[in-house]
Amino acid sequence: MEQVMTRVYQAKEKVLYLGKAYYLHELIEIGELSEEELKKNLKKFYISRCKKIVGERIPIFQKQLRVKPKTIEVVESISKWGSCDSNKNITFNYRLAMAPIEVIDYVIIHELCHLLHMNHDRSFWRRVGSVMRDYKEKQDFLAKYGQLLTL
Repeated sequence: MEQVMTRVYQAKEKVLYLGKAYYLHELIEIGELSEEELKKNLKKFYISRCKKIVGERIPIFQKQLRVKPKTIEVVESISKWGSCDSNKNITFNYRLAMAPIEVIDYVIIHELCHLLHMNHDRSFWRRVGSVMRDYKEKQDFLAKYGQLLTL
């Protein structure tokens, strides 16, 4: 994955989408917008794409795990990639749209497994591993590159 460190919102700048770097104009209309407007539009792009991706991917793993969340929401979070509460409501961080699809899949599987185990005990991790054997690599990716997945 290319590292994108600069946070200048101009046509020649690159931003991440699904783990790849794109010029800003490849993802959103840039026209004569200010940097603040570009940043706002990019955030809207990530939110809508994250909703679409999660909406397409959840049914795959939901079927495998035989679970069904009550609600699924995409939010802005500083500290979490996803969460699941005891009422079976799952949320995902919109910034996941910047990560490779297999990392998004890991977070989806992780949160769906919380519908079966509300903690991180051995049974939880066994269940995650039953769907994604290399989940630790995805955790490592988020630990190593997570700070780059930001506006």
